[in-house]
Amino acid sequence: MDAEKKLKDILQNVDIKSIEGNININVDGLATDSKVVRGNFIFVAVKGPNFDGHDFIKEAIDKGASVVVAQQDWCAGAQVVKIIVTNSKRASAELVQNFYDRPADKARIIGITGTNGKTTVTYLCESIFKEAGFGVGVIGTINYRYGLRQIPATNTTPGAIKLAEIMHYMVTNGAGYIVMEASSHSLEQERTWGIDFKTAVFTNITPEHLDYHKNMKEYKRAKALLFKNLGKHATAVINMDDELGKELVDEIVGARHAVPLLLTYGFGSAADIHPEKFTLSSGGTDMIVNTPKGKMEIHSKLIGKFNTYNILASIGAGIAEGIELKKIAAGIEAVKVVPGRLERVAANSKFDVYVDYAHTDDALKNVLTAIKELTHGRIITLFGCGGDRDTAKRPRMGKVVSELSDYAVITTDNPRSEDPQAIANQVLAGIEKNKSRKVFVVLDRQEAIKKAIGLAKEGDIVLLAGKGHETYQIFKNIFEPFDDREVARKVLAGIGHTQACLR
Repeated sequence: MDAEKKLKDILQNVDIKSIEGNININVDGLATDSKVVRGNFIFVAVKGPNFDGHDFIKEAIDKGASVVVAQQDWCAGAQVVKIIVTNSKRASAELVQNFYDRPADKARIIGITGTNGKTTVTYLCESIFKEAGFGVGVIGTINYRYGLRQIPATNTTPGAIKLAEIMHYMVTNGAGYIVMEASSHSLEQERTWGIDFKTAVFTNITPEHLDYHKNMKEYKRAKALLFKNLGKHATAVINMDDELGKELVDEIVGARHAVPLLLTYGFGSAADIHPEKFTLSSGGTDMIVNTPKGKMEIHSKLIGKFNTYNILASIGAGIAEGIELKKIAAGIEAVKVVPGRLERVAANSKFDVYVDYAHTDDALKNVLTAIKELTHGRIITLFGCGGDRDTAKRPRMGKVVSELSDYAVITTDNPRSEDPQAIANQVLAGIEKNKSRKVFVVLDRQEAIKKAIGLAKEGDIVLLAGKGHETYQIFKNIFEPFDDREVARKVLAGIGHTQACLR
């Protein structure tokens, strides 16, 4: 942080119970992690799922914190400003926005939430708003980017302090829009508190992150927070074909929360935005779409019915923001591929290899259903399940793959602290015992990719699922370089060389 502010100037909108000390001092930065505190910093003690910041107040002071903001009272024992607040998570979000002169108020913020499709919708929205002539920043699962600057994403939605830093950079350099994925974790942890979303998009919800949220009721509640906290001038864009989408319309938007504009999308004619005609092929998606602003033709390179929903969602966001239909269509058509989302690996082979981020049973079902329409050959699916995450989805993923693939290659994803073989065994528990479906367990992911591609014959499709855009694997706390796309290209190049030698 290179800014400097008076403490008194960044306390606005913070719900303060008490202050002890001089608020006329200069502040050079903020932190919720005591390890990064420096001189003249504010340390905000936040209670998280694993650690309680209140336990690290002394360490923060020793490192130079001149202000401590806490939710619980504590004995200072040092010359620091002591501020007790009602909610330290919300306080950290408000303080850092104020510190950076409220960058979230200087651009139109578009929030996308849901289990699947968030990343693709951000890419589509980014393209639409660029087509309309705006500078657009994006914050999401793949990276945080604006202009020529890209920062690899550590979280889908960064913490409140990092989020404000990124927004500050974007608006300072001319961003008129910031399109961001709002994860359930971030909404639950109030990382986005105080941000005035102008348009909020809901894609869908299926079981995910239940290691954190414990049950679907809590997961749904977290997703709904984006809409419950919308300002009076916001627009909600909601998938009416999803059960939670219907609940959001009925319970949040329609009944208890007065949103000036609600746009629904789906395949039914009751939705505000719906396809009148659509054609899906290996070349992409063609649609005639009915909207409140008239009909529009869409020609997209994105494949599959699930991407049709993503396209409809982005149309809704564009209409909500007053973008002309022809610019919305042009923006959608400009997106040729989304990294790691049904991304075809370029190769001179007689079969196709796709890489996709699908790491839930519903996402796998969507992707496999889409590629099933692209081939009369066989489908070979390679996948694994992340360690230290929701274990209940593992057999469900196995079941989906066994039902929709001819061959299944079970391998590692990001095993983290778990035993990869134990994870594979849980996946195997859901595999249908069907002789026509062949299953292989190859825990080394590189060898597994070789196996999957080696099984393919002319006309087949190989799906490498789970990692998508990721360029690493996590074993315990070690990040090892690994990119499904690069490994697949090398394997395919080797096959091509071997075939050339045989000729």
